[in-house]
Amino acid sequence: MKNIKKQIVAFLVMGLIAGQVAPTPAPNADAAGKVKISRTATTLYPGDSEQLILLNTTKKQDKKVTWKSSKKTIVKVTKKGRITAVKSGSAKVTAKLGKKSYTCKVTVKKVLVATPKPSAATEGNQMFQSDVTNDMTTAAYWYNKVSDPTKVLLKRDKLDSVNALTMKADGALMNDLKNRDINYNSNSSKNGLLSELDDVRGEGRIGSRTEIYRDGEKLDTAAMDKWFAEMKANVEAAASSDNDTRKYGVVTKRADIWMAPTNAYVGWSATDTDSEFINTSANVNEPILIGLTTKDGKYAHVLTDNCSGWIETDKIAICDSKEEWLAQAYPTDENSLVVDSSHIVLEESYTSPKTSKADLYLGTILPLVGKSDIPAQIEERYPWSSYTVYLPTRAADGKLEKTLALIPVHHDVSIGYLDLTVKNILETAFKCLGDRYGWGGMLGAMDCSLYMRNIYRCFGLTLPRNTSAQIKMPTTRYDLTEMSTAQKEAIYDKLTPGSMLMFPGSHIMMYLGKIDDKYYVISDLGSLFDVGSETKTSVYSVAINSLDVKRGNGKTWTESMTWAVVPWEF
Repeated sequence: MKNIKKQIVAFLVMGLIAGQVAPTPAPNADAAGKVKISRTATTLYPGDSEQLILLNTTKKQDKKVTWKSSKKTIVKVTKKGRITAVKSGSAKVTAKLGKKSYTCKVTVKKVLVATPKPSAATEGNQMFQSDVTNDMTTAAYWYNKVSDPTKVLLKRDKLDSVNALTMKADGALMNDLKNRDINYNSNSSKNGLLSELDDVRGEGRIGSRTEIYRDGEKLDTAAMDKWFAEMKANVEAAASSDNDTRKYGVVTKRADIWMAPTNAYVGWSATDTDSEFINTSANVNEPILIGLTTKDGKYAHVLTDNCSGWIETDKIAICDSKEEWLAQAYPTDENSLVVDSSHIVLEESYTSPKTSKADLYLGTILPLVGKSDIPAQIEERYPWSSYTVYLPTRAADGKLEKTLALIPVHHDVSIGYLDLTVKNILETAFKCLGDRYGWGGMLGAMDCSLYMRNIYRCFGLTLPRNTSAQIKMPTTRYDLTEMSTAQKEAIYDKLTPGSMLMFPGSHIMMYLGKIDDKYYVISDLGSLFDVGSETKTSVYSVAINSLDVKRGNGKTWTESMTWAVVPWEF
């Protein structure tokens, strides 16, 4: 996915050993290694973006890196190293650290306009990437090729310890909500949030653009300045003090989390398919820590376990105590219900409007109602053939209400986390096959890294939010950056299906296996160039494809691949 407003951290690199690449050990920002740029050359088309980083730097060094483009009219670069192609031509993007400079040559090609054609692979009413056949679209096709697909890869009693390691991993950008001090200086926080808004208006997001589109309305520079002044005033006037306390809370409706206090759809063009100000989306019952609330009361700045940003206050509820929060948001394994299907919509109800048509997405975790506490009747219904859960809802005063709700047993849900097996991982991933892509989680959908995160949430594993952070998990990792195609494929052959492959800052996918010398993945993707085609295919769905497809820069996915991660091997 395209990372927004995220701190970019260094990657550790292991060298080639006897022609093979060893798994990267647990992260250590101070590990020795030669500093280098992630790419020395790349090719883009106008409008494309790519994340550049310096490898083998410490967090302290990251803060000192400066970025510069030799030709801003051709390629722009943010202070975090994200490049965006403007028009055809070539330019050099330079990262400077101390007295040393690291350069990437960027070539921007003209877009070849072509009429999109259906994929070469068509069976009945379905179309696929040209290397994919209909029988490949079932999880069983892939896990039946594994010797023991029901073998438990990580036992449940190890979950807490491995999640704690991820929470502490340098560069994973995690928030340890359970152990975080809720006392803070909200005056200082307010100043920081105002600076962040300046950064969004400046190089952090909008950059040198002279116009953007807000909910379809074009804003010129003056209109943008006015809008940001209004948002800043809303934050500036918020109640704050030197000695304040964050509130424990939960999400009551699936909610987008934004980099600014607005729910506006912001695009760089009138047809932009991505809402450019979105950070992530949170499922119902996700735990949050609530900080500053805007003067108008419509937005609150929150921390999730792997992100921060602004959320609409009518989609969250405040807990009376940490104990209430822990019981609601962190139910024990045997007392929790996990949604391991793409999406559940609760039945419509006139008598219980707060539970009527509630949206529960992949990875939602809810506390079960104890057997002795289940009433004989819930609203107009007997709880026969249903699971009874505490659904978090928002009271008129903003406090948490634990509302009884029924989830019919025919839905794909689990009592407690699923066993982490290849069979279960792939079955969970394939339940979303064909679902639409949503940048940052917009449109009630998922992007590539949120898809991975929500899949593994069903197994009790907590993943960082974005690709650049997900490779910082202290797991078995393979650095593919300097490898040839043959060397990368040798690593693929070692991987267990369910492992993750990625080109950080751009895309993450789940490895499926090898068929007739081709390697396959499933992912929530935006677009690609099919094998042998010069036409960009806007997929915008969860789909299966071979790694022979190409990116906009002309490179195959294998040529672009930089990391392989086995998220259960700690």
